[in-house]
Amino acid sequence: MVSMEYELNLSATEFLYFLNCSQKFRLYRILNPLPYKSDFMNSRRSITSYEKRGYKGKKYDGIKYHHFFETFHREYAKVITNPIPPEEIQSDNIKLLYWVNQQEKYYETREDCYWYPFEREVRLMTEKQRGKIDCIELCEDKNGLRLIDYKPTPEPNDYLTLLFYAKLLNEYRLENTEDERFDYEVLEVGCYYYEMGVKKVYNLTEENRLTFEWILTNTQEKISKKEFFLNKSSCWNCNFKTICKIEISQS
Repeated sequence: MVSMEYELNLSATEFLYFLNCSQKFRLYRILNPLPYKSDFMNSRRSITSYEKRGYKGKKYDGIKYHHFFETFHREYAKVITNPIPPEEIQSDNIKLLYWVNQQEKYYETREDCYWYPFEREVRLMTEKQRGKIDCIELCEDKNGLRLIDYKPTPEPNDYLTLLFYAKLLNEYRLENTEDERFDYEVLEVGCYYYEMGVKKVYNLTEENRLTFEWILTNTQEKISKKEFFLNKSSCWNCNFKTICKIEISQS
């Protein structure tokens, strides 16, 4: 793997892979070349395309639920005040939890501009980062944006992932001033855990911004220096351990 300037561009997955095991990041990057910016930001797959590519089980279910969250306001805005949700929502607990969450938010905000998501399923790519942000909302009574990431249940690196996406959007604003969608910077970040029906939101502090900036810069410096090492404690659940073993045996 040749570490050239453009290869320092990271997705959230690649960033976390490197922190977990830099060898895992290296193998993932070899198998998944960097996309062009225009291709990445404009690409969009249908639900059926994921099924044809072999997605199954909880991973495929997650893709379908993300699609439900993305289209929810367009499909159900006219009936959100109904005391009883539609039948297709009643029959699915995850959809029902989201309905309850959004209905509560509707009555709390009382204004469509705060209830409707500002943007959904947004793909962004900057000089050093890229990623897909699940949902962008306006902060109530604040001149700022709130990023929401949809996850089934909490994971240890959730807040780090949110900081990654916050920097991605804020950097995109600076690099693409002609894009008028994002007049505000990110002030809040959060996760909606759809298997639990729980939403956790955090203020984005300057201290956390600077700390993450240092972690990301340090990571990209190590990549540029080709500092790839095997972390054996992470091998037990690694998707690349078979390839890794073959490579080590041949070195």
